[in-house]
Amino acid sequence: MSATTPTDETELRMTLDTKIVIWVVCAALGVSLGLALPWLLQNIASWPIPFIDQLKFLGSFDAPIMVIGRPAILGIIGIVIAFVITYQSARLRISDTQITITEGDDSRLISRDQVGGVFRHGGKVRIESPEGRVLFDDDVEGGKHRITAAFQKHGYPWEGA
Repeated sequence: MSATTPTDETELRMTLDTKIVIWVVCAALGVSLGLALPWLLQNIASWPIPFIDQLKFLGSFDAPIMVIGRPAILGIIGIVIAFVITYQSARLRISDTQITITEGDDSRLISRDQVGGVFRHGGKVRIESPEGRVLFDDDVEGGKHRITAAFQKHGYPWEGA
């Protein structure tokens, strides 16, 4: 969503609600895969998959620790993947003079005079220099109207409809 800060910056970032949904879905997918793994491996045993014998061997264990352990371990792996996804999602702080882009631990500034145009394509936002060089091209959370309004509010050359 977007929020205006006291320094008249607009921030576009993934909301906590969206992060929680991603965390829950990825964990649930991991647990589901752990529960369904023996059945899946039996049904795809005839397919030409590399290392299928090793996978069938791992899926054949039916000891109580494996019945509980597979879903638990794959659920944890799902949560780790979800944390990486949400941590690496782009956060933009837009002001009248610059755009600060933060992705994970990396942060960079794009000054106002470097921006030649901003537009959406698909689910992504693209920021280009006046020469056409791509300065940013990634997903941005906040919805079409909020993203458009954020860039237009600060006077950036919005080229989208």
